[in-house]
Amino acid sequence: MRVGSVVAEIEIPPTPRPYRNHREYCLWFSQGTCRKCIRRCPVGALSEKGHDKISCMKHVHETCKRYISEHYGFDGYACGLCQTGLPCESRIPANEEDE
Repeated sequence: MRVGSVVAEIEIPPTPRPYRNHREYCLWFSQGTCRKCIRRCPVGALSEKGHDKISCMKHVHETCKRYISEHYGFDGYACGLCQTGLPCESRIPANEEDE
C-alpha cells in the first residue's frame, strides 16, 4: 500500500543486488517448486508460463477500483495479493526442503 512520500536531501548508497536476473530468487523459476503466488491470484493472472498482464490490469483497474471506491470512499486501485503470504514476501526464500 502506498501512503505517501518522504523527500530528503541526503545521499543513500544503493543496496547491492548480487543476483544475475530478476527471477533468480523465485523458487519456481530457480527450482521448479513453490507456485504460491499462482494460487494467491484471485483472477488466475499468474501461471507457470508467466504473468497475464491484461487480466491483472482489468482486475486492478475495474474490480479493485470499484471495491475501494464503494467500501472506502476514495478513488484508488490496488491488489497485490500475489505478493503477500509468500516465502519471498520479505526475504530471499530458502529452499523448500530447508524450511
